[in-house]
Amino acid sequence: MENLLSLQLKKTNKNYQKLFRMKIALVTEYPPVHSGFATYEHYLVDAFRPLNLEIHLLPITRTRVDYEGILDSLDEIKDLDLIHLNHGYDCFEISNEFITFLEKLRLRAKVVITMHTVNNFRKGTDIRWFNRMLANKTDILIVHSSPMKDELLNQGVSPEKILIIPHGTRNPFIKNEESGREATRAACGVPQNMKMVLAFGFLEPDKGFEELMMVVPRMRKAFLVIAGEKASKDDKQFVDRLQAIGDFQLEGRFKLINHYLEETELRQLMTASDVIVMPYRPVSPDDMHYSVSGVLHLALSQGRPIVACSNPKFVELENLIPELVVPSMDLRALNSILKRVMTDAPFRKLAVAKILKYASETSWEKVARLHVKAYEKALQATLRGYHDIKGDQIAKHQPRTVT
Repeated sequence: MENLLSLQLKKTNKNYQKLFRMKIALVTEYPPVHSGFATYEHYLVDAFRPLNLEIHLLPITRTRVDYEGILDSLDEIKDLDLIHLNHGYDCFEISNEFITFLEKLRLRAKVVITMHTVNNFRKGTDIRWFNRMLANKTDILIVHSSPMKDELLNQGVSPEKILIIPHGTRNPFIKNEESGREATRAACGVPQNMKMVLAFGFLEPDKGFEELMMVVPRMRKAFLVIAGEKASKDDKQFVDRLQAIGDFQLEGRFKLINHYLEETELRQLMTASDVIVMPYRPVSPDDMHYSVSGVLHLALSQGRPIVACSNPKFVELENLIPELVVPSMDLRALNSILKRVMTDAPFRKLAVAKILKYASETSWEKVARLHVKAYEKALQATLRGYHDIKGDQIAKHQPRTVT
């Protein structure tokens, strides 16, 4: 009788979320880990705080995940309603062991998985079987774009499983953030009469930084700033090469910032810039994948035009302002759009207005509420009454990894 009453309240009471609290376990990378997944979950958890959720964080790291350790931690959480797993192929191995782990999760609660990337092949190996099995072992599968959903459908995943929830974006920039613009430009060595071109992210070859460094020298009034940390120890030689190319090609119009960017520093750099560029190289046919760019969503809120090279990651920008996305490795096209952004004021103004509108439409607050709706959809069949627990409760459990 109590469960039936709870379901009726859910359907009729607009203040349902104020009366009942879902108890959710998040299995994910999380700060201080430096990764796109960790940053994503940090923003999502912050947006969850005003909502009627009791969150239990089970942080993992990118060594071999201890599945039994995660299960033990879950068993310590009483009356758990739902487990949300933040999936990346680099975090969880492509194996039958992981599928068995998902089966054990579903014995404990409903399971929601966010797939941040959908591959059909990975390092030349067909992994479509794995994606189908993963989908079969979850109640709701969240992806961030229509191409990601379409790829899963092509691989045989049931459409009833899939929900599209866009990647979140922090609230559009506040005008008083402009106050530190000149100080940041000066710290980077950008002269007042030059335009600052910014590219940021993990420093690795497929980001296309070298191609961008061949374009900017043709623009005499442009200063290039590349910022981020190397993706792995193996990328040290690549970072050294970037510095050498910049010193030779740009002759005093180049700054390389080689460390992890905390949010405040990144926002200062974006605010100081005149254009943000994502010059990614083409995706290898042996590693074709579909995702959206977390770097793009970090940039959307800053009131700056964004230029990208054609890549499945930038489908949102291409749909929004097609002129800002040019073919990968096409240096002439990249040079042309950068010059237009810097000199065509009406075009720039229109582009920024569309970018800020999309940033508002994909705010973390709205994305968090879409997640709650996904959780409710997954829980409809359980008919369980939620407990009304006062206060903001986000419990963090110890990381579970095996080195």
